[in-house]
Amino acid sequence: MAQVVTVYTVPDCTLCRNVLEDLDLLAAEAELDIRPVDVTGDPQLLERYLLVAPVVELGGTVLQPPISLGQLRSALASASGSSS
Repeated sequence: MAQVVTVYTVPDCTLCRNVLEDLDLLAAEAELDIRPVDVTGDPQLLERYLLVAPVVELGGTVLQPPISLGQLRSALASASGSSS
């Protein structure tokens, strides 16, 4: 079963694009259901995440910038281990 990874993003965000690209790379190693959410479409999400995007949620873990490929890999491994 694919791990759900929610990525809160804003338009024209280089960090957001980088995180999504890193997750695409990791999807080659693990089955991921990557769900980008544009926070500009929801006033509550916009208020919560505009100044900290991208924010990644997976398996109860929340990552905020700067987010490295290593941090994503580690969070995915932890989430995978806790769901087994």
